[in-house]
Amino acid sequence: MTAGEGERSISLPSSGPLTTVIVAEELVLPPPHVYENGIRAAIVDAARNSRSPLSGLKAIGYIESLLARSQAAGAGAEEAVMLNERGLVAECSTSNIFVVTSGRLLTPSVEGGILPGITRGVVLELASSLGIEASECDVTVADLLDADEAFITNSIIEILPVVAVDGKPIGKWEPGEVTASLSKGYRELVGC
Repeated sequence: MTAGEGERSISLPSSGPLTTVIVAEELVLPPPHVYENGIRAAIVDAARNSRSPLSGLKAIGYIESLLARSQAAGAGAEEAVMLNERGLVAECSTSNIFVVTSGRLLTPSVEGGILPGITRGVVLELASSLGIEASECDVTVADLLDADEAFITNSIIEILPVVAVDGKPIGKWEPGEVTASLSKGYRELVGC
């Protein structure tokens, strides 16, 4: 727990010294075949609230994400797509989401209630350097389901293709060219 400074710090009532808990676990990365074949996602009931004072902050309250992940697993998916209170695509339970339509890269805007991930920001910069048009905007469920490609990002998984949502194929049930180009560029950038 922290009440430290930040871009959007929150004042907490003083109730004595804060407690810090650190947990270390072995990092387990997805196997290579997951990046080659992609994952399935499911749109879940758990929602992000863009009006919450915690919107956009990395906090230790993971219960919504855990519930979302559990619901997705019950639907046979590896990741949960969470909508916001307006019914727009927000983010996934542990990652940001991108869609590609006609070569154009779209990702939900920060105003939609998402955590602006570090990898998300790098991908947006990388897209610009590769000449890929990218927009932070409202992304509808129809945008996602009709996309040519989709992928998720976070600092651990980096860029992971999504090949189906709610059992419906994204593109041709395989990672697409824009995703592959961004993945290659990202790995070159971070030295993998």
